[in-house]
Amino acid sequence: MNDWYDQLTVTLIEQICEPDANTVDIGAGAGDILRHLLRVAPRGRHVAVEALPSYAEGLRRDFPGVTVVAAAAAERTGRDSFVHVVSNPGYSGLRQRPYDRPDETLRELTVDTVRLDDVLPGDRRIDLVKVDTEGGEVLALRGAVELLRRWRPVIVFEHGGDHAMREYGTTSADLWALLVTELGYELRTLPGHRAGQPALDRAGFADALREHWYFVADRPSPGPAGGSGQHEPSAWQKGTEP
Repeated sequence: MNDWYDQLTVTLIEQICEPDANTVDIGAGAGDILRHLLRVAPRGRHVAVEALPSYAEGLRRDFPGVTVVAAAAAERTGRDSFVHVVSNPGYSGLRQRPYDRPDETLRELTVDTVRLDDVLPGDRRIDLVKVDTEGGEVLALRGAVELLRRWRPVIVFEHGGDHAMREYGTTSADLWALLVTELGYELRTLPGHRAGQPALDRAGFADALREHWYFVADRPSPGPAGGSGQHEPSAWQKGTEP
């Protein structure tokens, strides 16, 4: 299932990112998605945010043209404990959460946390943000709210589920309030966005969380009078080149 979602993410990147697109990869891990961002947007400027020291070191080595922020994206800049899931590093995050395997090996670290609005240049256009923070999505995005409000990038994110988000003191309702109510984004599942489906309402978002983990926050399409109208399929949704 994750491979399918990853392929949809890559397809989205290929269809919406111009060669000079600027991107931010929050929770970059080993760079699996970052590699495609660089391939599709070789003239863009890219930032990878990764708290796990071994991964951050590998990103600096493997992607010398990328700005690597060796920290966890959060609502505040400082220091915090970080749970390294040694047996499954992709599950690592600022909080221990329920895991789908009972025998994960955990190690606690202390890492830097950063508010992205404090470390990214305010005058640099951002076209796409990818978020994979294992439940910390709301805190990471709250720390980038000025960037999101100014540049309105497309956001593709893995929803950690309320069972994980509660460990951060947040819920799906907080995510909806931030992205939709405060910032005016429209939410769709990643496959729903690909299919050109209408934006989710709040009840639809709650229903989608039962089956889907990956979502896209996108700018509303302007209606005939300049207001928000029915979503027009983009080039990537139509399966055509932009």
